[in-house]
Amino acid sequence: MTKTLLENIDNIPPLPESVQAVERVYNNPDSTLEDMQKAIEKDPILTANILRLVNSPAYGLKNKITSVKQAVALLGKDAIRSFALGSAVDNFKIDLSPYGMTKEEFALACDRQLSLMLNWLIRTESKSLATLAPAAFLVDLGRVIIAKTLIDDDKVGIIEMALMSGEDISQAEKTACGAQTTDVTATLFHKWNFDADTVHLIRFSDDPEGTNPDEQRAAAQLKAVREAVMPNGEITEESLCVAKETIEEFDLDLENFEKAVDKILSA
Repeated sequence: MTKTLLENIDNIPPLPESVQAVERVYNNPDSTLEDMQKAIEKDPILTANILRLVNSPAYGLKNKITSVKQAVALLGKDAIRSFALGSAVDNFKIDLSPYGMTKEEFALACDRQLSLMLNWLIRTESKSLATLAPAAFLVDLGRVIIAKTLIDDDKVGIIEMALMSGEDISQAEKTACGAQTTDVTATLFHKWNFDADTVHLIRFSDDPEGTNPDEQRAAAQLKAVREAVMPNGEITEESLCVAKETIEEFDLDLENFEKAVDKILSA
């Protein structure tokens, strides 16, 4: 990583105290849904952010959710914890112009990646969501830090040329600042004291075969979700085709994946 990139990572503030409180509740095996609710409701801003996210069209809920209690009961601790972590993004100055993206498009992509992961695995592999839910929601956070680095170092043209020519964006990121999006997100999560499993999962989500066999399935699931949802939040026939290739390669659950995609697109 370049000096500027490392400095930009170091300058990211710690998680807000209210989010850390939610993390403590989540990581306590004796905590209840009510404990999670109370931890969130102590912070009115966090409460408002979570209710806004829960009511996003990406999650396809039929009725409007008006309380944290409803949100926790309907979506569970894994999803709500991910929403709480996602609120930390509000501390970031988001300028993704080097990628030709808006803040709203980035937010849509985050929402859709989490929604797709939840709807895909909630009935069959719900235990995996402890790591996969926050990873799906925040895996591309590193792109925000890279974008700032590109602007600071006047290297925006490297990404712009890659986008215009259809080249691999990850390779362009490495050329410009010595790391790709997932590397930066993993480094940031380590700085925030996330568990090692989540950090490792994010780092290998571009290359599931690079990790050990016990972790390949989760890394491949995260890879498929990122492939299905374009960086600007769109889900296209082409992006789904690429995701399905990953699903078939790693023998993942294609039937429930397709059902999850249908639910999101029909919302």
